[in-house]
Amino acid sequence: MKLFHLLPLAGLLLLSGCKSYVTPGQRADLAALTEPNLKASFAAEPAAAFPANIATARIQASDYSNQNLERHGGKFGRGRYTYITTREVETQAQFDRLGQLPKIAGLIGLSTLLMPEQLRSEADLRTAAARLKADMLLIYTFQTSFYTDDPALTLTVLTLGLSPNQKVKVAVTASAILVDVRTGFVYGALEASEHRDRLTNAWQNKDSADAARRDAEKAAFEKLVGEFETFWPKVVARYDKKT
Repeated sequence: MKLFHLLPLAGLLLLSGCKSYVTPGQRADLAALTEPNLKASFAAEPAAAFPANIATARIQASDYSNQNLERHGGKFGRGRYTYITTREVETQAQFDRLGQLPKIAGLIGLSTLLMPEQLRSEADLRTAAARLKADMLLIYTFQTSFYTDDPALTLTVLTLGLSPNQKVKVAVTASAILVDVRTGFVYGALEASEHRDRLTNAWQNKDSADAARRDAEKAAFEKLVGEFETFWPKVVARYDKKT
C-alpha cells in the first residue's frame, strides 16, 4: 500500500484515540438573583433572630453540568439557575465548623420537596428555607475555568494526553451571599479563589481532568469557609440586638 494511502488512515486512528473533557458550566449570577428593584433593596431590613438557624444552598447557572453530575446526577430545577443537591467538594466537617460558631443555632440543607421546579430568584430558596424555620440563607456558587497561559482564552473542551508540554490552569472562584430569609436583606458577600497548574499529559482521561476540577474547588471552598468564620462575628456584632 502506498504511503499517501496510509495517511488518511493514520489521521482517523489519531482522532479516534483523542480523548476530550468538556469543562463545567458557569456559576450562578448571585447579584442578579437578589432583588432587582434598587429602592426595594434599600428598604429591606434585617429580621433574623440570634442564635440563627442558617440554611445552605449551592446553585449554578441553569445549563451547568460536569463529569460527576452527568454520571451520578445531583441537579434540580430549571429557570434562571440550578440547585445542586449533592455535595461534590464540600465536607460535613466544614459545615460542622460553621455550625459551632457563636450565635449559630445550626445549619440546614434545603429539600427539593420544598422548591418549585422553575427557579427564578433567591426568593424561591428563601421560601423553602422559611418552611424549615431558617433565619438566614447562605447561597454559594463556583466559577471554574480552564485556560492556558493566556487567561483571556478560556477553554471549553480539553484535549487530553496529546499535548504533553502544554500547561493548563484551573481557576476557581467560590462566591457566597448571606441573605435574611424573612426580608431578603443581604448581610454580606464573600469570595475566595484558588488555582492549579497541570500539564495536559497528566490528564489521561475525563476522570483525571475532573479530579483536578474538584481538587481546586475543594481548596476554594475551604478558603470560603475561612472567610465566613472571619465575617460572621461582624454580622453578630452589628445585627444582634442582644449584644
